[in-house]
Amino acid sequence: MTNKDISVVVPVFNCAAYLTQLLDSLFKQSGVSLEIIAVNDGSTDDSLAILADAARRDPRLVIVNQANQGLSAARNAGIAQATAPWLAFVDGDDWLASEALSTWLQQANRQQLDLLIGNGFTFTADPHLTPSRPLLHKQPWSEILSGQQWVIRSIEHNEWPHYVWLQLVRRELVTAHQLAFIPEMLHEDILWTTHLALAVQRVGFCDTPFYGYRTNPHSITHSPSPQALLARAHSYLKIINALVNLSATQQPPLCRALLRHANQESGHLFGLMRKRLPPSPERSALAAEFRALGLAKALFQGAGNISEFWRAVRFSVTLWRYAQQKHSLSK
Repeated sequence: MTNKDISVVVPVFNCAAYLTQLLDSLFKQSGVSLEIIAVNDGSTDDSLAILADAARRDPRLVIVNQANQGLSAARNAGIAQATAPWLAFVDGDDWLASEALSTWLQQANRQQLDLLIGNGFTFTADPHLTPSRPLLHKQPWSEILSGQQWVIRSIEHNEWPHYVWLQLVRRELVTAHQLAFIPEMLHEDILWTTHLALAVQRVGFCDTPFYGYRTNPHSITHSPSPQALLARAHSYLKIINALVNLSATQQPPLCRALLRHANQESGHLFGLMRKRLPPSPERSALAAEFRALGLAKALFQGAGNISEFWRAVRFSVTLWRYAQQKHSLSK
C-alpha cells in the first residue's frame, strides 16, 4: 500500500537545458506526498545524468530508462510504474507553481472527483513572470460535470482542453478502463482525453494558472522537416477517423459533439496539407486515404456553423484534387 498521494509521470527526451528547473519545481511542491517517475526515453544529451544526480538528492524521484520510443510510450511506462491513487503528468521542459499539486489534490478530494482540470500559462524563459493570459478561460470553473457533459460543453464553447499536463486523474480509473497513450502518434493528448472523459463521472475545474508550459521551438510540432510534417498529418488523420468512429457508438448529443470536434481538428490537417506539405506522392496518398475512409461526410455532419460547413467544403474539394494528383505523380 503506497503512502504517496500523487504519482507524477515525467517523460524526458533531450531536455537537459530545462530539466533542473522542472525538477526543482516538483521537489518544492508543498503539502502533498509525491512519487516522481521520470522516464528517460533514450535521451542523447545530459538528461539521464541530471536525473541520476537529482535522484541521489531526493529519493522521491524514480528513474525509468528505456530506448527511444516516443512520448506516448514514455507516458505509458510511467503509468505502469505508478502506485499512488492519483496521476499527474508534467513535461520535462515545463514548470509547476509550488502549491499546484496540493491545491488540485485538496479540491479533487473535497469534491470527490474522478478528474480535475487545472489551468496554465505559456512562458519562454522565466515562469515566475506574471502571465498575460491563462490558457483556459471558458471552462465551468464553479461546476462539477460528468465526462460526457464536459466534452459537449467544451466543444460547444470551442475550448476542448486536451492538455494531459493539466489533468489530475484517479489512477484506478485509468487501470479499470485500460487507458493508454497510442504509441507513435503525435497530438496523442486528444484521444487520451476523449477516452478519459468518457470513462469519468465527476469532473471539476481549478481556474488558477499553476502550470507553466514552455513554448519550445525545438519541439517536433514546430519542426519544418517534411518527415515531421507528414507524421503530424498522419496523426491528425488517425485522430479524425477515431473521433468519427467513436461518435457512431454514442447518444445523439455526444455524437454531434465528437463529429464537430472531428471537423475542428480537420482544420489542422487542412492547414498542414495545403500550406506546409509540398506536392508529393505521400501527400496524394494521404488525401486518397482520407477519401477511402469516407470522412468527408462526417465533416459535413459535424459542421455546427457556416465557418465549419465551409471548411468541410474546402477540405473535401482540396483533398479530392490532391488524391487525383497521385496518378500524375506516379507516371
